[in-house]
Amino acid sequence: MTSAGTPPVTPPRRAGTTTNGAVKPTPDGSLQSLRPVESIRPLKILLITPKGNKEEESSQKALFSMAVGVIVSITPPQHQIELADELFGDPINYAGDYDLVGITTRSLNANRAYEIADEFRRHGKKVVLGGVHVSFNYMEALDHADCVVSGEAENLWAQVIQDVADGTLQRRYDSKDFAPVNQVPEIDYERIFRASKRGKVDARKSIPIYITRGCPFVCSFCVTPNFTGRLYRIQSTEAVRRQVLEAKRVWFRESRYGKTPWFMFTDENLGVNKQSMWETMEELAKLNIRFSSFISLKFLDDRKTVDLLVKAGCAMALVGFESINQETLKAYNKGRINTAADYARIIEACRTSGLPIQCNFLVNPAIDTYEDMDATMKFVVENALVMPIYSILTPYPGTQLYKDYKAQDLIVDEDWDKYTANNLVVRCERYDPYDYQIKYLEHFLGMFTWKAIARRVMLNKNKLITTVTSLLFRRNLEEQLENCKQGVRRPVAQDNLPPPPVTNESVETVVEAH
Repeated sequence: MTSAGTPPVTPPRRAGTTTNGAVKPTPDGSLQSLRPVESIRPLKILLITPKGNKEEESSQKALFSMAVGVIVSITPPQHQIELADELFGDPINYAGDYDLVGITTRSLNANRAYEIADEFRRHGKKVVLGGVHVSFNYMEALDHADCVVSGEAENLWAQVIQDVADGTLQRRYDSKDFAPVNQVPEIDYERIFRASKRGKVDARKSIPIYITRGCPFVCSFCVTPNFTGRLYRIQSTEAVRRQVLEAKRVWFRESRYGKTPWFMFTDENLGVNKQSMWETMEELAKLNIRFSSFISLKFLDDRKTVDLLVKAGCAMALVGFESINQETLKAYNKGRINTAADYARIIEACRTSGLPIQCNFLVNPAIDTYEDMDATMKFVVENALVMPIYSILTPYPGTQLYKDYKAQDLIVDEDWDKYTANNLVVRCERYDPYDYQIKYLEHFLGMFTWKAIARRVMLNKNKLITTVTSLLFRRNLEEQLENCKQGVRRPVAQDNLPPPPVTNESVETVVEAH
């Protein structure tokens, strides 16, 4: 397989370009027009995926970051690439002879990314920071890097590469200054395999792939609308087929754990264009794979869709339920996407068709009481939802929620290490913050009692996966709760106000504000 995303000789025009596509120079004349890729001197590039200083161990990690996978796939072939992924314990060679060190960031690993970047710069290396977090915190990131890339890199990476080679690297490259990314590149699995420190894997490890990019919805807690964008881009069925076959050939080996590879679909929302997805599922059904994917709930309220997903090998669908309260859903701009009254019916219909549902719920101290936590925990257990994910509302930079909470002084902690969605970082006025943190963990653990696990395993397919993941979740949550009770992890102290009298009017005000 050739590098599917090798930049063309004539790239998409950038804002501020001349009519022939040449980039206008900056006042110091440092920006050059793009030359044919083969004329650029070869570079040695290290791409790093950091592990956050307080990031929890996870059995759900994919073989590589898709952000890194895209960069590898669109880098011209003459450049030598090496990957280091701290989630898998890869060592980092600070003394390596690299022309460029690229580090991808999320909020929960930003501090670690800065530590790595600072050390490489002390060794005299050029460092570029990219990813979701620094895209919206580039002034913060510039203190730790020679350059920050904001937004999707597909149409700007060729410029970065050329400028590094020419010694004219700019301090910031913003995707908004370049042509929009209307198509997504195919992932070059063979090149990623050669650059990675991992060998072939069995059915226990997930190979990342995406079918689509973007999401048209504007949930307030989600960064996608402001990063990947609302433009929904769909790969052709043939492109998906090529990548699946290539990934199987390069990465997968049969073992006693199975002869079918496991893929993790990293789409922001697989279920938007139903007809296109039907065609893709029909093709995937011929390729003998198993996969999991994030899917919109309404997409699953259709028997044909669910049957095609099962036939294609979908072993579980992750659904962002967020809340069982319809008013709360409206507060998250998700009221038109999810209808809480339909949850149980859709879950049961999917399970009957052979598709287990994995769930994601939020708990918000401005809205959710301990009684609400009880109700959510009961709902998860009664409906036998697999691998439930329960998160404390976390306003990530780049989301509308962050903008709103920042403006209202509702964010009390911006230690990015704590932005794992398991730590209270927002104002909690109704309860003592420490008590709220403990109650949240107790309710999360309550979704993994032995009785709850047994019910989950009994009622769903994929019993081995469900059992193993439930046990891993239970053990991890027990450790988190114990650490919290011992004071190892505590939310910052807050000057709590006495709770106001609860009236219908005050409840509506809280929901509307948050």
